[in-house]
Amino acid sequence: MNGFTRLRSPRDVVGLFARRLGLFLSVAVLTGLAMGAFIATRVPRFESAAQIEIDVHRQSPMAPNIAMPDKSDQGIVGTQMKRIASRSVAARVVDQLNLTHDPEWSPEPGRLAKLIAPTAVVSEETRRRRAIDALMAQLTVERDEVAPVVTVRVASRDPKRAADIVNAVADSYLEEASEAGRASAKGEADILRRQLDRLASEVTAADTALADYRASRGLTALSATTGGAVEQQAAALAGQLAAAQSEAAAEQARASVASGMIASGRGDGFTEVVQSPAMTQLRQQQATIAAQLAEARVRYGPNHPRVRRIAAQADDIAQAIGQEQARIAGSVQGTALASQQAAGAVAARLSAVRGQQAAQTTAQVGADRLARIADAKRATYVQLAQSAARSTQEGALTSLPGMVITRGVPAMTASYPKTELLVLLALLASPAMGVIAVLGVEAFDTRVREPAELVALPGASHISAVSKVSGKVLRQIDRRAKPWDYVLAKPMSSFAESVRAVRRRLAFCRSGRGGALVVCVTSSVSHEGKSTLSASLARTMALAGDRVLLIDCDLRRNGLAELLPDPPEAGLGEVLEGGMRLDDVLMRDAAPGLDVLPLAGPRFTPQDVFGDGRMAQLMVRLREDYEYVIVDAPPVLVVDDAVTLARLSDAVLLAIRWGSTRVETISAAMERLREAGDQTIELVMTAVESRAPFSSYHDPHYYLSAASGYHVN
Repeated sequence: MNGFTRLRSPRDVVGLFARRLGLFLSVAVLTGLAMGAFIATRVPRFESAAQIEIDVHRQSPMAPNIAMPDKSDQGIVGTQMKRIASRSVAARVVDQLNLTHDPEWSPEPGRLAKLIAPTAVVSEETRRRRAIDALMAQLTVERDEVAPVVTVRVASRDPKRAADIVNAVADSYLEEASEAGRASAKGEADILRRQLDRLASEVTAADTALADYRASRGLTALSATTGGAVEQQAAALAGQLAAAQSEAAAEQARASVASGMIASGRGDGFTEVVQSPAMTQLRQQQATIAAQLAEARVRYGPNHPRVRRIAAQADDIAQAIGQEQARIAGSVQGTALASQQAAGAVAARLSAVRGQQAAQTTAQVGADRLARIADAKRATYVQLAQSAARSTQEGALTSLPGMVITRGVPAMTASYPKTELLVLLALLASPAMGVIAVLGVEAFDTRVREPAELVALPGASHISAVSKVSGKVLRQIDRRAKPWDYVLAKPMSSFAESVRAVRRRLAFCRSGRGGALVVCVTSSVSHEGKSTLSASLARTMALAGDRVLLIDCDLRRNGLAELLPDPPEAGLGEVLEGGMRLDDVLMRDAAPGLDVLPLAGPRFTPQDVFGDGRMAQLMVRLREDYEYVIVDAPPVLVVDDAVTLARLSDAVLLAIRWGSTRVETISAAMERLREAGDQTIELVMTAVESRAPFSSYHDPHYYLSAASGYHVN
């Protein structure tokens, strides 16, 4: 859980910034001062600009009719921009304007450098290199989105110097580009001559290769006509093959049907079987024998010799029928095989014709390819020859890559710093940094500010809140007044009301019990208001008519010493040791009905004062004499006595300082207290601001700030 979980409404956000107002103002002011110092220390710089139009339609003698075929217009402009911003152009400008000895562009070593190397001498080349680097850092080149125009900008402390430098950059670029063009033209002319010689040899070789190929393949001017006759023959054979394959497929289908029907015993349904005379005769004989067999069986019985003889004749006729069907199926299979062989013969003839056609076509394709190669080389040779002639007549290419359309002029106002923009940025950044600081601190803040943050802790049965009494209010009573004095002086105050809410919770715990309710008041660590809570609660109970005993058990701090008007001579320690009687050390408080069992002073002892049984015996007697026994115990995470005292108590009040104690600390303290047993643990938030942003509207303390008519503060 962090501080962000508390921001559930605009009211919570306002409360956060009201609580962190000091941090917000500190960070905002420091940010504003830093931005102001940054603005005040900026050195003004003046910017001058020149515009150059790039010629994207320049031609090369290598391809005079094509304008830069391998680059787009944007690509050409981008290349020229890189040349403008190149180191070589910057070096020309540095040398031309003598920027090597200009303190702005080649500054002297700083004081620190002189202290490190006081006798170091900066060479001329080093100065020149620094000036070139500085110029390149201040030089910007931008392109126009539509036209092939490049804008060159240079910033300097001197506006006239900036204009001189940007104009020198434009002129140096054009000069360098012209020199590069002349060198390129000379190189292109040399390349042209070498390429012409090479292409002349390639054209001759291509013509020779074409002639040799035609001779080796027997290709003549009549090859195209011959190829047409072969194609006609192939087409005719293809038609024959299709017809033969169709016939073969039909015969094969008939054969498959015949075999299948005969194999499945349905041969009589096949056409050839039905139309066969032999099959007709056999079926007639089979019918006659079947009638005779039926008659004999009726007359003589199934086992008579005549019945057996007629049955044998029926089997012979059935076997003959099967053999005849097999013969018919074999005949159909033979016809199908003959059709397939005829189709294969036509396919073989077609394959031979097509092989002849493919060979002739391949040879002609090769010849055409060689002819195209020869024509292409010849055309390239003619084009380069024309380019070489034009280059020889017109000279090398010396046209400029562009022209300056706008020269730089001294600027009237500084381009840097943008004071208005920086001031606006400072005005926005200062509160923004304050907000970031507040949110950053809040993100890691796990200190308790709301009761809802404690509800999820194991064992937290109830959370109460005791309001804060400011020192200004206490000084109105007495210079040395404490919050427990405020309970007596202002019993109807909001502070007393919040303490009474704690008493009411304890009264519910005591209801139904026979004796006194022993309440152990402790805290996680020191300075959480446990002693103030103990004394204020005890006095509030006494004012309500209860018989109350307040025991100071914080041996090492003696936190209730200021409650008594005079330092006691004996106290709890002497009673437990047996040196004093209880009645002799009890002291009456200013609140009627409240007795105090004090400590004579801080006690540092390694003995287990509360765990040896004497404190338990004392508690037995005290339960008979009082209704409430309030035990002011030491912090549970600091001194182990708090766990022992919690074990001897009926209820435990764990004081939690609002806005100070962290959730992790409270969780550790409750884990320690659970070692004491199953006592009720009540969490009490102390020193709560009267307008603390509680999330629960059911919390009684939420309404204390609005109950001005009911409290007397």
